[in-house]
Amino acid sequence: MMRSTVTRAALALIAVLCALALAGTPARAQAPIEGELNLITPVSKFIHDAALKAFADYAKEKWNVTVKVNAIPAGTPVAYGRITEWKGKPEVDIFWGGESALFEKLAEQKLLQKVEISKEAWESIPASIGKPRPIPLKDKDGYWVGTTLEPYGIVYNPKRLQRLGVAPLKDWDDLLNPKLKGEVAQCAPTRSSSSNATYEVILSLQGEEPGWSWLRKLAANTGHFTARSRDVPTVVAKGEFAAGFAVPSYMAFEEKLAGFDIKYVAPKAGSTAETAVEFTGGVRSYFDGDVANVYDEVVAARRSEALKTRFRSDIEAKWDELKK
Repeated sequence: MMRSTVTRAALALIAVLCALALAGTPARAQAPIEGELNLITPVSKFIHDAALKAFADYAKEKWNVTVKVNAIPAGTPVAYGRITEWKGKPEVDIFWGGESALFEKLAEQKLLQKVEISKEAWESIPASIGKPRPIPLKDKDGYWVGTTLEPYGIVYNPKRLQRLGVAPLKDWDDLLNPKLKGEVAQCAPTRSSSSNATYEVILSLQGEEPGWSWLRKLAANTGHFTARSRDVPTVVAKGEFAAGFAVPSYMAFEEKLAGFDIKYVAPKAGSTAETAVEFTGGVRSYFDGDVANVYDEVVAARRSEALKTRFRSDIEAKWDELKK
């Protein structure tokens, strides 16, 4: 996933969910249509189920082929690890979701197959979007393509905030409110590429040491580290925690559709669709306006392991002490 931020006041990450074919046996011209499609993905179930169903329906209509579809749900770092363990003999066809830095690492290991679409379709996709650091929307060598521009931000439970005497969250720094001690839920960057990207943006915005100082303060208010980033909006929607961060809006929106009272803070930057527009502050398309970005792919790739190592030493190992 590509991520970016829009403003310090309301941090949001832009995720470009990348879909690609995993390398196995070489592609053959006019190969027979297979009867099964498997993917591994961190994308929310109600999203990937709908996508797979649409694909199966399309295959039946166009080729009269009944395709068995299946998805293995896995956080991006977990999915990446499994793909490397398969060593070129993948158990799935497609990896959907994840940051481009990981896709580039997979390409370097020759674990990806180039995206096979027409030249016209490929050239119709812009190379990048966003300022001051453009977010690439496709791989220069053709190994992945961005399929979704998705904002990341903050979710909160209005009723729980009210009981705590906390005003609705507007600023990213609002998560450091002393009244929210033990009330924040997040997913560790060692388990989620979205959380990893959030940490990267904080460090890019504030600088290395000030950024880690801010993240330690956030950890002091954190009452729970979830197993997956997808679980953050769930525990917030159910009122188990007051707020969460680095949560994809479509995951949070799934809780909204389920009837939970959950709010989403996005940056300025009737039907279900209309409810989604309202949920994201009136934004219909993130391609309609300017997209600001400070997420640096090169820096993120270089700092990836160091970030996780420092998270383990500065936050994970000292979490109990930070919460006192």
